[in-house]
Order: sequence, then C-alpha cells, then structure tokens
Amino acid sequence: MDSYDRREFLSLSLPGFLGVLTALPALCAMASRANACDGRLAAGGKINWEAFLDAVAKEAAKQHLDQWNQDQYVASIAKLAGQLHLEDPVLRQGMEQLGKRLKNERVDFGDLENRVDFSICLVQFDVGEFIPAHDHPGMTGMILCASGEIQTANYDELIDPPVAPAAEAVAPVANHTVLRRVGQSVLRPNDISTLTAKERNIHTLKALKVTQLVDIFTPPYDHDRSERSRWFELDAEPRPNYPDLFQARVVK
Repeated sequence: MDSYDRREFLSLSLPGFLGVLTALPALCAMASRANACDGRLAAGGKINWEAFLDAVAKEAAKQHLDQWNQDQYVASIAKLAGQLHLEDPVLRQGMEQLGKRLKNERVDFGDLENRVDFSICLVQFDVGEFIPAHDHPGMTGMILCASGEIQTANYDELIDPPVAPAAEAVAPVANHTVLRRVGQSVLRPNDISTLTAKERNIHTLKALKVTQLVDIFTPPYDHDRSERSRWFELDAEPRPNYPDLFQARVVK
C-alpha cells in the first residue's frame, strides 16, 4: 500500500481552495441543521422545523403510557416551542401563504402537520377578530404566538359551583353551566399559553393586532372530539360577589 503524508492529502489548487471557501457557509449550515435534527444544540440555540417535529413526536408518544402527566407534557412542548426557529423556511412559507387570506372577515387556519398523536396548525387573526369560549375534549393544547398580539382567557368548568346567598341565587337553567376564569393574558411574539384536558381547557382569543399563532393539539382533533367540542356564550358580567365566575350558555 502506498504511503502519503498529510501535505499531499491537503494539497489543493488555488481554484479548488476558493471553491471550498465558497461552499463552506452552506456546508456549515447543513451541518448545523443535521446536528439540530440529531438534538445536538448549543445552549439556547434554535431548532429547525424537522428537529422540532421529531422532538414533539417523541414527547407526544408518551400519551400512550399508563401514567401520562399532561402538565409535564405541555411544559415540555412549550420548552420546545420556545426553541423553534420562527424563520425556518417551512414555517415562514406557511405564514406567508396564510397572510394572503387577511381581510376576509374570519379567522384563518392552515394545517402544518397532522399525525396520529398530534397536530400542528397556524391560526391567523386580523385586528379585532375573536374566537369565543370553547373547549377541547380530552385534549392538551399549546399556543405559541409567532407574530402580533392577542388577548387570551382560560376557564375551568365548575361541576359544583358555590351557592350564592338566597337574594343573589341563580336558578339552574338548562344548557347552562358555570365557568371559572383561571387566567388571562396578552400574548406577544414568543409568548406561550397551554391547556390540559382538565385545566384551562376552555379559552377565548381576541386579536389586538394582526396575529399568527402556532397551535399544537395532543391528541389531535378527530370526528369524535370535534362532535364533543362545546362552545359557550358567557354573561357579560361575572356572578355577584364572585369576580371570576361566569354563567355560560352552551351554544353547541
């Protein structure tokens, strides 16, 4: 076998050397992308879309375990979403396509990923557009604000609401329930809101600016969950003496 020294292996013509220099940024980018997909990230580094999907899929598979901690799950997904590179070409293309639908007087939805264990979609609001109170039966959810500014409120349904004094008592009404407001906030870019099947599951959203959200639902909507989903019409004012309790009519 012939022997070679290091200089012979590294010997390049000037055009070849310039070619390597020209290609180096692209090679570095490809290496970074591959490392991200493999989970090798610098502290605080952003991850691309493919790496994000792989990581979400790994976490979402845990829902099939005998003991699935939904609070831990949404916290994990929120952490991953905080690392997502919002300028990734796949995500940016989806946002740009959805942006063309503005001014159609309705909230717009665009699917990004649909799998057996989870789904991801983009949701776009024009200024002032509103999604009224609704639930997500048996599901967890995570909302990442990608752009804009949106007001959110989360509610829990009370099975046994507190009994008001006789003078203020509210008589039970068919197709009505009582919701406790458990959180409200304004989401701005990179802010995140979560819900589980048992906590914060009912929410409202109202856009203060043109806004795009990344929604992840686990498990995803299917025919049964869509059929069981309910929409609510809340009283304008809370119950007397209970500033976070609202009488709500089930409208679907």
